[in-house]
Amino acid sequence: MSDKVQVPKKVVSSDAFKFQFKFWRILGVYPANGCRFLYILIITLSTSVPVGMTVYLFYVDQLKDILSNLAVNITPIAINVKFANILFRRKIILDVTPWVQQLDTRATSAQEQKCLRWGVQTAHKMFYLTCGMYIVAVVLGELGALLSHEKKMMLPAWYPFDWQHSTWKYFIVHLHQSVALILYVLQNVSNDTFPAIYMLVLKSHVKTLNIRIRRLGLDTTESSQVTCAELIQCIQDQQMLVEYFHTVRKATSAAIFLQFFVTGMEACIIAVCVFFVENNLFETIFFAEYFLCVILEIFLYCYFGEQLASESDRMTEAIYSCNWMGQDRRFKQNLIIFMQSTQTNMTIIAGGIFKVNLSTFVTVLKSPYSLFAVLTSRT
Repeated sequence: MSDKVQVPKKVVSSDAFKFQFKFWRILGVYPANGCRFLYILIITLSTSVPVGMTVYLFYVDQLKDILSNLAVNITPIAINVKFANILFRRKIILDVTPWVQQLDTRATSAQEQKCLRWGVQTAHKMFYLTCGMYIVAVVLGELGALLSHEKKMMLPAWYPFDWQHSTWKYFIVHLHQSVALILYVLQNVSNDTFPAIYMLVLKSHVKTLNIRIRRLGLDTTESSQVTCAELIQCIQDQQMLVEYFHTVRKATSAAIFLQFFVTGMEACIIAVCVFFVENNLFETIFFAEYFLCVILEIFLYCYFGEQLASESDRMTEAIYSCNWMGQDRRFKQNLIIFMQSTQTNMTIIAGGIFKVNLSTFVTVLKSPYSLFAVLTSRT
């Protein structure tokens, strides 16, 4: 009995986004029929917590309560703003799908398939990591609240009734915040991973195109007409990737800029809470985990933004590396034009101001450190 040779399944790049689209389906970005009331309830729950936390600031005067509120309150506000950005740009997000499908058909070699498969697998690992870290942060925050000496909530917010002296009212408040936290995990994981995954998928397709470019002219059995046709196809693929890039930049620029700003504020406030405010063990561990989650959000953007820019820079090198010397004049003329069109690399600009790369990541981290140093010098 002969063993059957298993042929690897052809990679579908859009699988990298499957978890995001499932979450967005639940949250109403791409709504299902007959669930209008559910989506209204989700929006109400999502917005009620930051409103209650903001009102609560007017009822407290202790520094610990104010800082604890601000450290956590910024996140729900940012989540709602980023979610609104997703709702506003949901059509743009879908516009990328046909381009990805067409580019998938061009990746025919085993090397190209391996590159795309790595991209999809990395996207899934990124999603699992982000989701796991957010869940751990929520669990630690809940433990810190439940194990405190008095009735306390993870999200210090105002409610129109006295829940501290009533068990059933405390249960209602706890249930409200627990459901809201689940929604925030769904929103934040999908909102924060999709820009990085878009950059990762785009980088993978740029890499597969570089592989195809380097192969041009290596097959000596091909006619000059066939080789020139392959070059023109590579030029068309590059134009498609540029359109894909501009769409990704339009869909992610504002959200990344907001996250840079929020990260700077949160990192500084969290540092003040840890070093200047008395906390129990679980509260300290929660703030440490929360800080890691905040840093992870912008690190993913900056890392894959850097990878995308570096890979697009290699396209000119790939063009020069093909077997252009043995080709005819028409091929060489098209190759020169192609090379000129690849001089500008694919760099995401957050808010039209900051380049999304590792240098910006370091700069964003330096800003809260500088503010924290100023605050410590005046205390």
